[in-house]
Amino acid sequence: MPRETLDGNTARLQSLLGEMGDAVVSAFRAACAALLDRHPRLAERVIEGDPAIDDLRARIEVLATETITIFAPVGPDMRVVVAAIQSAHELERVGDLARHIAEAAHRRDPLPAVPDVARELVVELSAQVTAMVAKAVTVLRTRNVLLALELESDDDRVDALHRDLFTLMFGERWTCGIPAAVDLTLLARFYERIADHAVALAERTVYVVTGHHPEALQI
Repeated sequence: MPRETLDGNTARLQSLLGEMGDAVVSAFRAACAALLDRHPRLAERVIEGDPAIDDLRARIEVLATETITIFAPVGPDMRVVVAAIQSAHELERVGDLARHIAEAAHRRDPLPAVPDVARELVVELSAQVTAMVAKAVTVLRTRNVLLALELESDDDRVDALHRDLFTLMFGERWTCGIPAAVDLTLLARFYERIADHAVALAERTVYVVTGHHPEALQI
């Protein structure tokens, strides 16, 4: 079969990843808005939209598997195809976690899911993680290695905010009780995991472009 058919398949994989990335960014932004601004209908839309993200992952896996079976790619082409499967998994997990955030917001309605005393930290955490996910999707599209390497330091800020939330919950300012602390602990964990998936997406892109894992690069 002609070489351009393999190129066509890898280009299609890249396009599907971009489409899936956009869907995940949109879902996560909506989940954050539902959580912080108490929009139950927005939370429902995130929950209802999750199967479409799952379907995109399935389509990527089918195309990637067919590409490997038919063309037996090697070297850079094989990295692209394998990374597409792995990246689709990372994106699906971000979508799942966005759904969990939306479910938490919906479950607490009409009460706020985030106590006032923690709102400022969660707003900042939402903004930081949203920026990381959007950056990771940009990296998927552009394969910008330098941009990808920024995600590691971005994640350090998320880890610091995560620690700040726990300091708050175990401090004298926390008067919201144990159930609220449990809810906030779960939400903080969801955000932390999403940030980790964003970093993993960037790392896979670095490997696709360079053939090396990020820690092996001296940039």
